[in-house]
Amino acid sequence: MIENSWKYGNQFLVWATAVAVLLLVGCRSLSPDQYGESVAGCDGQIYSDPAESPYVLPFTVGETFMTGLTNCSSSYHGPGEPDQYAFDFDMPVGTPFTAARAGTVFKVVEDAPSSGGGAGNYVIIDHQDSTYGLYYHSPQDGIDVKVGDEVEQGDVLGVTGRSGLAGYPHLHFIVVKGDPAYPYDGLAISFSNALPADVVLKSRTEYEAGSH
Repeated sequence: MIENSWKYGNQFLVWATAVAVLLLVGCRSLSPDQYGESVAGCDGQIYSDPAESPYVLPFTVGETFMTGLTNCSSSYHGPGEPDQYAFDFDMPVGTPFTAARAGTVFKVVEDAPSSGGGAGNYVIIDHQDSTYGLYYHSPQDGIDVKVGDEVEQGDVLGVTGRSGLAGYPHLHFIVVKGDPAYPYDGLAISFSNALPADVVLKSRTEYEAGSH
């Protein structure tokens, strides 16, 4: 009886070890998205692995800023809103903001009052793949580029302010696909140089722009 128990116990141990090895090998072959670690959208959108993202934080390397509203949080960033995948970065008036990705300047509006309702002042960058980067709330005459300019990732586009529907100074940033006119279709993105390297930036959290 003891001999049989020992025999079956060893067989179970071998079986359990084999299953564990198979699971480990299988998990290593999965991408972060397949693990489920990168699925964080409020409606099941899948975010790219930050290490593979073509986007960087829209401010100067080495700078640190607090986030305000982020993805699927509240107000205009709430689930189901056109801006549900937008990020707000709390930046003082006059702070330079930079291109999160290279592209061509598609549209510039900088003649709106530096504070007040409406869309305010903004710049749109065409990424040449049917996606656009939108940067909002610059002060009047606060954009440094013009339509048709080619910009590289990290180039300064202008300075931040509180024009349009902004209760305080910040940069409102979103990537959209298709027509960039509001109400647009936002994309769930991550940033390759955010420190800490969260897949989805958290609200009310400080992030440093690492090198890229």
